[in-house]
Amino acid sequence: MRSPIFTTVLFGLLFVCPFAVAQDDFVSLFNGEDLTGWTVKGGDAKFHVEDGCIVGAADNTGRNTFLCCEKEYANFIFKVEFKFDKEFNSGIQFRSAARPYGDQEEVYGYQCEMLATEMTAAIWDENRRNRWLNDVTDEFREKTKKFYKSGEWNELEIQCIGPSIRTWLNGQPITDVFDTMTDSGFFGLQVHAADSGQIRWRDIRIKELPPTPWKSFFDGKNKKFVDLEVKPVGTWEFLGDGTVSGSLTADEIRDGMVLSTESFDNFAVRVSFIYGGGNSGMYFRAHDVEAEYWLCGYQCEIEAYSTTGGLWEVGGGASKGRGFVYQPPSENANNFKIADWNDVSTVATGDRIVTILNGAHVADIIDPDCLKSGKTGLQLHCSQYMRYLFRNYDIMPLNKELVELITR
Repeated sequence: MRSPIFTTVLFGLLFVCPFAVAQDDFVSLFNGEDLTGWTVKGGDAKFHVEDGCIVGAADNTGRNTFLCCEKEYANFIFKVEFKFDKEFNSGIQFRSAARPYGDQEEVYGYQCEMLATEMTAAIWDENRRNRWLNDVTDEFREKTKKFYKSGEWNELEIQCIGPSIRTWLNGQPITDVFDTMTDSGFFGLQVHAADSGQIRWRDIRIKELPPTPWKSFFDGKNKKFVDLEVKPVGTWEFLGDGTVSGSLTADEIRDGMVLSTESFDNFAVRVSFIYGGGNSGMYFRAHDVEAEYWLCGYQCEIEAYSTTGGLWEVGGGASKGRGFVYQPPSENANNFKIADWNDVSTVATGDRIVTILNGAHVADIIDPDCLKSGKTGLQLHCSQYMRYLFRNYDIMPLNKELVELITR
């Protein structure tokens, strides 16, 4: 859920601080003559080349069809021009993959929507979560209608940098979301299942951007922590499969803690966990403090209730200790899995902070009062029985240049 102040702040960033992208840095993905480098996946719709355009025509087979490029991409700026000969539903898959589906393949992953009536440049998660990643409001729908040019050529731009996904329609910003489900994949031109419809694409081009790899704090193979300090409280133990077990007894008055030896300013951080009892959390932008809880600053809540993915601020030092800065609604408990692995991640760029639980976006806020840099850590809360299993504790740092692109 995005804070109401987000739109106003972002509008100012977009139009006061533009960041130009050199057009001659782009490479064409389509030679204008044939479909070399592209493969059809999914249904049986037909694609051909005509007048320097890729043309996709709908059929009535009942399955979506995708013309997919053979190379995979991670971080990029992608641009394409498109025009409907006969309007229907289409889209651009990106960071996508395919899996067996009967005697064919099913494409899944992020899709930039292309629909003449509304929602062009919105993000749909195709054959996976099967939902919009945008907050779809009446205002958002009207914006997508306003900037679409019916019967004319339109330009779509998709930018992916680590967890950031942004889109533009005819130069106007449409989508700005953070998501951590997929880091790379192929592009696909969609012909949606329909009785009729035809679309043209041309000038398909891409500018690749520097990689943003995940750095792991757990070395499961060698059963050791990487760039983590272990506080002398509780028990942290690597199990045979590389999972880390963290436990604490109820008579302990100090928190158990593993925390990074390095500080980070802009990043995505994630961990998978199984709840076994007690209250935990994933600290970020946190500072060392002489107290039984070791760190002060922001904490992404981890427990067995609706508050998982909420944002709590622990006081001390420069931290104001505001408690819940964002508390999720009670229905957030539906995103939590008892006795199974849960995936929680936090993205922080400048004043914007986003949390995601099992693919569902929990918090999306602008917080000018947050600390702008600090450590990350996993907590075992004191004075209660604690038992958690953790794995895939990773961080993806984002450098200044990439953050400038994310916020352009």
